[in-house]
Amino acid sequence: MRQLLSFTILTLLSFSTFAQKNKEKFAVTYNKNIETYWFAQLLATEVRPSRANKKYDGYPNFTKELKEKHSAFQPVAFEAIKDYYDKLKTSKIAKLTAELNDKLLDEDIGDDVMMTPLVTQKEFPTNDYKTNFEYKNDNLDKAKVASINLLIKNYIKELGEFYKSEHLDNLFNRYRKFYQGAISEINKNVPSKSFESIEQFYGEQNLSYTSFVSPMFVWIIDNNQGRGIGGFVTTSKGRKPFEIMTPFVKIPANKNIDDYKAFGFDYKLQAQALTIHEFSHSFVNKEVEKYNDRIKLTDSLFTKSKLSTPSIMPTQGVQNWNTFIIESLVRLGEIRVSLMQNDTERANYLREDYIVKKKFVLIPLLEEKIKMYESNRKKYPKFSDFLPELLKVFENTTIQQINNLVDK
Repeated sequence: MRQLLSFTILTLLSFSTFAQKNKEKFAVTYNKNIETYWFAQLLATEVRPSRANKKYDGYPNFTKELKEKHSAFQPVAFEAIKDYYDKLKTSKIAKLTAELNDKLLDEDIGDDVMMTPLVTQKEFPTNDYKTNFEYKNDNLDKAKVASINLLIKNYIKELGEFYKSEHLDNLFNRYRKFYQGAISEINKNVPSKSFESIEQFYGEQNLSYTSFVSPMFVWIIDNNQGRGIGGFVTTSKGRKPFEIMTPFVKIPANKNIDDYKAFGFDYKLQAQALTIHEFSHSFVNKEVEKYNDRIKLTDSLFTKSKLSTPSIMPTQGVQNWNTFIIESLVRLGEIRVSLMQNDTERANYLREDYIVKKKFVLIPLLEEKIKMYESNRKKYPKFSDFLPELLKVFENTTIQQINNLVDK
């Protein structure tokens, strides 16, 4: 299943009242708008339109498998399905959610595009459905972009009305202890010094960092890995990145909801890796975008190499050379930040995962090059100052070299 990446600039960020902040910049919380959206996706699995002979034709079956198989290791989602699914599987919100996701896939857009409008929307329950969100896509004509914006805004209003009509406050009150446990696990495993190190590495600062734990977001938990979705908003004073995190530790759903002592987020290596990864995008993406025209000149290194093989990069949501470069640079930053923190265990864990398993095969070359940046910060005070040198690493490889690295 493709995981598309979008990082939308907006002007407002709302937090749950359950946020736990340390004295630094980091907050861990959850957002009822986001959780309601994932809940609606679970309800929609029975009414998803067939995508036969279309892109992502296996997506309806994939979402059904998530609900039927993988929710068994996420107690909040499991309980919600048990309590609500039979009643709501053909409801209006189930059909609207299925139609929304189908239309987005038709335009090659993933459900990650929904995160920023949901975060910037006043938290449910509310009668105020105004948001500053505006979807942008230079690859689509203006009429289609306007249609998608309207689709998303209308859907969020329907989702908010669904929240009220089904009294979902009762659901979140019932699961309150579980959410608080999830928040505590992230706070325990992600030290505030992570953000000092990120900012030191990139030579820039953000106003704050917010992690939304998402126990309702069912994803495949494999070797203590889950899924993250990142984004950021801007204010007149600066940027506020956020991330949405799926559980990454299997918790068999076989207890009363109040009896759990583990909540799906208590694995230090993944908690730190996922957090640093998503927040690093707020530094990397905006700088790489400045070189889009230059990057297009060498995109055959992706399209004509084994990187574009469906089982290699596309399964990770990396469909083009630009995204491959972004994801490689973000992963490079994760490894170097780990070493700045003298955490060689995490650095080696990341190298094994990213280079060997996921085939971001140019990371070793990027690591050699980045040492020049790290040893000469007077000349290169910011990551952006050194980025042209890193781009040369990609440009100076050949298709055969890339293929050999993939095979190796």
